[in-house]
Amino acid sequence: MYPVSSVFGRALREAHTLAVRVDAWYDGDLLIEDLPLDEDSAGQVTVQAGTGVRRQLDLTIADAGLWDDLDVTGIELRPYRGIRYPSGQVELVPLGVFGLAGQSMSVGPDGGIRIGTAPDRWARVQRARFETPAASQVGDLVVDEIVRLVTEAVPDVEVSVLSTSTVTVGALVWDRDRDKAVVDLATGIGAEVYFDNDGVLIVRDAPTLSQAPVWTVDASPSGVLLGGDLRRDRSRTYNVVVVSDARTDGSTPFAPQVIEDDDPSSPTYVGGPFGRVPYFWSSPTVRSAPQAVIAGTTILNRVRAVNAQLDLDAVVNPALDRGDVIEVLTTTGRVERHLIDALTVPLTVSGVQSITTRSSRPDGDEE
Repeated sequence: MYPVSSVFGRALREAHTLAVRVDAWYDGDLLIEDLPLDEDSAGQVTVQAGTGVRRQLDLTIADAGLWDDLDVTGIELRPYRGIRYPSGQVELVPLGVFGLAGQSMSVGPDGGIRIGTAPDRWARVQRARFETPAASQVGDLVVDEIVRLVTEAVPDVEVSVLSTSTVTVGALVWDRDRDKAVVDLATGIGAEVYFDNDGVLIVRDAPTLSQAPVWTVDASPSGVLLGGDLRRDRSRTYNVVVVSDARTDGSTPFAPQVIEDDDPSSPTYVGGPFGRVPYFWSSPTVRSAPQAVIAGTTILNRVRAVNAQLDLDAVVNPALDRGDVIEVLTTTGRVERHLIDALTVPLTVSGVQSITTRSSRPDGDEE
């Protein structure tokens, strides 16, 4: 969750005045401050589940006269959403840094400029494919190798390494896909890598439900829950992960590592009625059995989340992020702890925040 003042959270639960701003930057300099937005369809930021581009921006700019000003390769858009307090003070939450390509804009019939799905900085990592086979820096920490590969594509970016891993890199050669190389390295050490609200490169341990909740979504008189659907989809749920050695450098292979849901209280317990449903994964970035267990545990936490999945609509809290843990209190008295998988942050007054979560805890389990 993006750090905000204690007043901010309380104000969201009361009638408050919305503050929204979108700035255009070029080569590190502010190009246009506070772009004029269409009041009814300004757009939204979508924070997605899965790997790759984490944030995307959809935007409608009211002034078509800015077309030539924005039609410059390398422009980045930085949207903000927050609260204007009665004192006149404004507290804004940055929502990401998004690359703007000229061809992503179209002039609509109302004369405005439509920005269609501008991606965050990870798109530059995806585009920066290896032109010739690239070798790893053998012996370096995996987290340092991740930073090196990303900053070759996005230089001069601020970096924050929060991962606790001390695993080093083996002899690897990547053919074309820089993006996949980075994601595989991160998965192998139980980490995730992305660009955050401020455009900072983050390398951190993968989030889990054991984290402290950062926000309560409730249906009380001062609550923020507007609606939602509890759902279960077991079609892609697994309770066993098998990690195999995929190295081709001549090293002695480690035996396949089997990581399973061995919690008897879990709805996907391997000894329960769900049965054993295996998920298979391998990567040359995993060098040892202990590292395979770390990777397999990270994957298991994601693929076993069958119980108490929730799609909900709520009053917009722009500080929330994917990977945050929230508590959900429904009108029936059900209390659940959920990990946010995806969410939206609308840039309009009437917009509602959609949140998709997952939880592997039993219904009503608060612990």
